[in-house]
Amino acid sequence: MPNKILRYAIAGLLVFGLIAVRMFETKLFYDPLLAFFKNSNHTILPQMDLIKLYTHVFFRYMINLFLTVIIVKILFWKQSYVKFTIIVGIIGFVLLLPIYAYMLNNNLNFGEMIFFYVRRFLIQPMFMIILIPCFYYQEIRNKKATLN
Repeated sequence: MPNKILRYAIAGLLVFGLIAVRMFETKLFYDPLLAFFKNSNHTILPQMDLIKLYTHVFFRYMINLFLTVIIVKILFWKQSYVKFTIIVGIIGFVLLLPIYAYMLNNNLNFGEMIFFYVRRFLIQPMFMIILIPCFYYQEIRNKKATLN
């Protein structure tokens, strides 16, 4: 296990990688829904190439998942946490992408905000935001259990 300061510095750089994905999203990925959600008047979905959109959502999700897995590996240095992160990421994608596609193909009939949050889980590293505090909590519990 490398030096803790070095691990945190590398994890910080990887978080900047996630931030860079977000900062350059308009240049890196095809997503006509970015302008749709930035506009306050969400009446009509823009014309879009769905295959291209799904492909770019897939690549963006994989980039975010890859960086998240590396961050978890560097922060905790436990293979079980890495495996769990990969499993949660794959299950999340397998469950969320069909919901995303169904809602998009049905013009958001189930509600715009539900679609917004499903989309957010696909294009943002939301699983990292959820899992890392859970892993820290698990580490604290394990330390307390070994002290008792």
